[in-house]
Amino acid sequence: MPRPSIEVNVRNSLREYLALAERLSPTEAPLNTSAVAKQLNFDRKTLTKYRLDEEIAAAAERQARNGGTSQADIERRSVNDMLRVRDQELAAMRRRCEALVEQVCLAEGNAQRLGIDPVELWKPLPLPDRTLPHGGYRRRPHPSC
Repeated sequence: MPRPSIEVNVRNSLREYLALAERLSPTEAPLNTSAVAKQLNFDRKTLTKYRLDEEIAAAAERQARNGGTSQADIERRSVNDMLRVRDQELAAMRRRCEALVEQVCLAEGNAQRLGIDPVELWKPLPLPDRTLPHGGYRRRPHPSC
């Protein structure tokens, strides 16, 4: 069985790399003959010998057209998303606080209507009388003692 030619190995490696590199930004994965040759550990002249530089140029155009996203772009988007979520949570909390204030005002208004001084609603509860001992649960001795 004959050994596969170098061209087949080079083409397969190049196509796998190009498929991955097209999804990345040009700064993360530059698509030119020299950079691809260095990345794949092939000589630049080998790529041009098999006319693979044309495939690299086509992949570079697709990469530019697709606008490959870099890691910095992804982080920037995630930060923007986090800020948007935070702003939505703040707005929801503000609405809940305003609803609570509205409920307190309604309770005070009803108390006044019923003849209760609204100031009395906000007095702290008196502490329980602690002068007498609490009779609570007493532990009985075990019958064997």
